[in-house]
Amino acid sequence: MFVKLAIRNVRRQIRNYLIYFITVVLSIALLFAVNNLSYSDRIQSLSELSTDIRSMFTMVTVLSCLVTALVLSYATGFMLKLRRREFGMYLTLGMTRRNIQTLFVCETGLLMGLALVVGMGFGLVIFQLVAALFASILEIPFAISAYSLEGVFLTIGVSIGLFLLSTLASRRYLRKVTVSELLKEPSVQKSEKHPVLWCILSVLTLVGFIICLIITYRSLMAAFHNQDGVELLLWLAVDLLMVFLTHFTWSRTLAGMLLRSKRLKNRGTNTVVLRGLSEKMTVNSLLIGALATLLVFSVAMSNVAFSEKVYTDLTIEKECPYDVMALVDLSVKQEISMDEGKKIIERYSPITEEQEFSLYSLGEATLCSTIMGYKEMGMTDLFMPLSQFNTLLTGCGYEPVSLEDEYLLITDIQGICDIDFSNKPVIINGQTYTWAGSSKAYPDFARRLFVYFVVPDRAVDRMDAAYIGAAYTLENHRPDAEALRKDLSWMEQTGDGIEEKNNYAIQEYWRIYNMANAGTLISGALYISTVFVCMALAILSVKVLSTLEDERRRFAVLYRLGADAKMQKTALFQQIGAFFFMPFMLPLLMTVPIGTIFGEVYEIWNLPGLSGQRAMQTSVIIALAITGIYALYFIITYRVASEAIGDGVFGSGEHVND
Repeated sequence: MFVKLAIRNVRRQIRNYLIYFITVVLSIALLFAVNNLSYSDRIQSLSELSTDIRSMFTMVTVLSCLVTALVLSYATGFMLKLRRREFGMYLTLGMTRRNIQTLFVCETGLLMGLALVVGMGFGLVIFQLVAALFASILEIPFAISAYSLEGVFLTIGVSIGLFLLSTLASRRYLRKVTVSELLKEPSVQKSEKHPVLWCILSVLTLVGFIICLIITYRSLMAAFHNQDGVELLLWLAVDLLMVFLTHFTWSRTLAGMLLRSKRLKNRGTNTVVLRGLSEKMTVNSLLIGALATLLVFSVAMSNVAFSEKVYTDLTIEKECPYDVMALVDLSVKQEISMDEGKKIIERYSPITEEQEFSLYSLGEATLCSTIMGYKEMGMTDLFMPLSQFNTLLTGCGYEPVSLEDEYLLITDIQGICDIDFSNKPVIINGQTYTWAGSSKAYPDFARRLFVYFVVPDRAVDRMDAAYIGAAYTLENHRPDAEALRKDLSWMEQTGDGIEEKNNYAIQEYWRIYNMANAGTLISGALYISTVFVCMALAILSVKVLSTLEDERRRFAVLYRLGADAKMQKTALFQQIGAFFFMPFMLPLLMTVPIGTIFGEVYEIWNLPGLSGQRAMQTSVIIALAITGIYALYFIITYRVASEAIGDGVFGSGEHVND
């Protein structure tokens, strides 16, 4: 009996359930895709290179489940309140609360079951698209990926869990609500008090938000110099809070202020539109602020995703510029000598070019004593001859460096690069050398030794070599990196236990490792951004559709006042459009400053391929993508609302009670 009644109710309420159904389908499809990707053979093998990959996918799944659970709970609550009169009539006619609870669970269960089938079917396609994206990032041929049983079962389990959570919430509501509460008319909030005060607060929050953005930008720049990101994270949190407050105050103020303009409200159906927007001001404003915060977060995550691939390509060549780079500490006994290492490399690919270099030391820390903590680590000043440095540079396509009685500081740490060495000359072999500057723009030839100094060749004539190294160019630029790395490594007992030791950096291994992390970050960022945007729009659509009964009355009155069907539809379009636009305005505009900030960051990282115009192009793509999703949800919402209200209103008012 309940199943038949549930099927009838679902058919009758299909328009009201449409947004709910689409949201559940999309959530399940995205969840299915990411779960299958995380359990795929390719990700399992890459997880051995970096445990961060598995952790990232787990975090993405948990975060998306939390957001989806909140949205489904909200949507379930919407369906309950939308049908409160129907449930009240059921109780009046003799049905028990348990009967109504069972009926509603059957209805949502039918929808969830259908959404699970459709969502997993849609997820099959999304999974292949995500797998193709991952293969493109790793620069490997794409093949149709096999589906994982673990991913399928996890998706089904999570979907059932989300359904049970929403069911518990609905049962709790139906158990406590009274018949009078179900049958009574919904309260309408009175017009906003203190409009001038709210207008002042709106201006103050907007100004405060702009100030916070400026401070955050300065904190971001400072974070790259002093390596301290705590203050930056605090200001980012403040920015999100200001996004919420700005939208909350402006949405609460705007409609009320516009209603005070007699010229504006008397034009066409503007009064109806503005009054529709101004009702339930507090709840709507809180919702708009929360959705705008989600959208701004999605914009930032999307920028990270779109930029990560190019950033990774550029950093690989900077951090490991040759096919194989070797650096051996002569003060430590080595299990694999340079000659033995070279023979191992040649077993995987012939060496077409070899460039040897050395780092020399006087056993002192004259220059490095300026760097806080460096001397305490027992490190000494290390010097590379200019000719060897230039040979390595030109082999990577860089211009050679010129020095005359000067030294050039090379580091990969911005904080060290910012230290002023102008009053720190060094005397070597009776010759004084002055500071020619510091740079972190050059490739990492010394395998992250923090800092070394390039000096003219004559300066190292009487120094002892502390490190020897070599840069190898291979005939096969992509050897079996994992096997080569294992052959060049050995296990050594240390104070912390047995550790793997290796004196070699392999560009292909570094590329696979970085690309795997980049692919995980890109997939995760795009996934979270898509979930956040779609969930935010689903809540917005549900909120609009939850007021359909009130809108039917309002537009019936509008019809009696002489407005034809075209004018009524125009008013409805304007009202829904304005409600959709409020939380969308600032996130859309935020693509410009976020793109600018990313461009500045890449300039600091000496990655010109992502600065300036490239960063802005990325922002425009993101803005267009979000606009497209926004337009889709808006059109669906408007069509559902238009058909629901138009059944008895547009062009006639005979089915609407006074």
